[in-house]
Amino acid sequence: MYTGFYGLREKPFSLAPDPRYLFLSASHREALAHLLYGIEEGEGFIEVIGQVGTGKTTLCRTLLDRIGSDAEIAYIFNPSPSEVELLSAINREFGLPTAARTRTDLLDALNHFLLEKNAAGRRVLLVIDEAQNLDPAVLEQVRLLSNLETDRAKLLQIVLIGQPELEENLSRSDLRQLRQRITVRWSLKPLSRPEVIEYLEHRLRVAGLADPRLFTAGGLRALTRASRGIPRLINALADRALLAGYTEGRREIDAKLVRKAARELPATELGGWRDATGLRRGLALGLVAAGLAIGLLITAFLPRTRAAAPPAPAAPPVAPASVSLAPVPLAPPLPSRIDGLSTNASAADALEALLGAWGYRQPVGGELDPNLFPDAVRSIAPLLVLSTHGTPEMLSALDLPAILELEPRAGERRYVAVIGMDDAGRAHLGMANDELELDRSELQRLWTGRVFYLWTNFESLPSLSPGMKGPAVRWLQARLTELHYLKSGDATGEYDELTQKAVKAFQTATSLTPSGEVGPETMIALYQALDYTTPRLYAAREDS
Repeated sequence: MYTGFYGLREKPFSLAPDPRYLFLSASHREALAHLLYGIEEGEGFIEVIGQVGTGKTTLCRTLLDRIGSDAEIAYIFNPSPSEVELLSAINREFGLPTAARTRTDLLDALNHFLLEKNAAGRRVLLVIDEAQNLDPAVLEQVRLLSNLETDRAKLLQIVLIGQPELEENLSRSDLRQLRQRITVRWSLKPLSRPEVIEYLEHRLRVAGLADPRLFTAGGLRALTRASRGIPRLINALADRALLAGYTEGRREIDAKLVRKAARELPATELGGWRDATGLRRGLALGLVAAGLAIGLLITAFLPRTRAAAPPAPAAPPVAPASVSLAPVPLAPPLPSRIDGLSTNASAADALEALLGAWGYRQPVGGELDPNLFPDAVRSIAPLLVLSTHGTPEMLSALDLPAILELEPRAGERRYVAVIGMDDAGRAHLGMANDELELDRSELQRLWTGRVFYLWTNFESLPSLSPGMKGPAVRWLQARLTELHYLKSGDATGEYDELTQKAVKAFQTATSLTPSGEVGPETMIALYQALDYTTPRLYAAREDS
């Protein structure tokens, strides 16, 4: 419909895997390099993790194209649920007969095939896409396949590609042997904002647009926030935005058109997304910039403890019989739509709104005990829940939408999702189907200090403390070096005294308790500082 209006030969944002539209981000190129290196070095197991829509299948196909005729390849997409069915599918991909019904027969045929190819100097590769769908028993069968080897080499190399749930499955104690055999790992990242622009322009050029600058600066910002840099969501949003622009006769796609498109795609609600660059700039500028940011908030976001009222001027004594006492409210009232809810109803409403800020639009239910937030979230989204007590400075530093526990009256609790803060001193409160505003100072006077965050452990880090060693510590040291808290020669692979000091410095800079240990709050702050794509609390709300 809109192609002729914009001078396009074809729709540029189709979800079909057309190789002409292939765009490899920096993360995809690095993942491809790791895969090719692991295969060339003969590593037994290789793992690639990525959220839905980040281009895992595209990466798979690019890998297979690069390897080409240099190897025998079995590519399994949406693997079968049982061991025998998986073995049959593998043998079928290698061109082996699958009439055998028993696991032993299938393994014998596969082993004979692998020995033949090894004698001929041929590499054999098994790629399993959507591997998070494999049951533990089937994953254990995959591990046993790696036992097919000679004295000098593995007969079969295995690449597991899946969503973050794959990491969760591999963390099971009964699968630790498989996890230990994975020597090359890579986690695909969403596109950065510059890459989103490159991605859009690339697809528009391929579709025939001579000047691909079709989106305004505001439109690009809105699209980046709403899509979180996920290619599949970029395609869906951009396609809807072009259709909306065509309908309205608009030659440029601005933020309003993108937001209109987002409202039509429940899973990509624009909400409080923003450019994930603010915290890194603040850290790069150092403690001075952080201090300035916090200082600006102090006047509007004061500590919860109420200041004592100044002494009243002296007044003539009044006889006790004439004293009239009027009740004085402890704090300004909440918006009636929130205050009218029960404690658990407000908790359910707040969680639904916070999930919406992360892009998950699914009803939570009428009432929910806030202590059961983790169970409710687990049934809807692959996110974690952090329940803690916070300060205004911590809210600013972590820069994530959150649920705050409020006490409008003594002994009563209400829960609100704070999905945005603006420079005018307003807090944007999300409800299941709407958004309200409240003055930040009023919100702070109601806040008990209890706060709930949704977050994702992008790198599957365990809690880290001094004395530990291993890949997670090496990752931490590399990131602290990247953020200039460690020098390049300080990374030893051991959580030593220098690492502890660097963690404390980072925690101080981000208004966290400088414990020197890495727990959930510090992980969140690290991911934010490193520009991992998440919703942000302090979101600019440009209209164009």
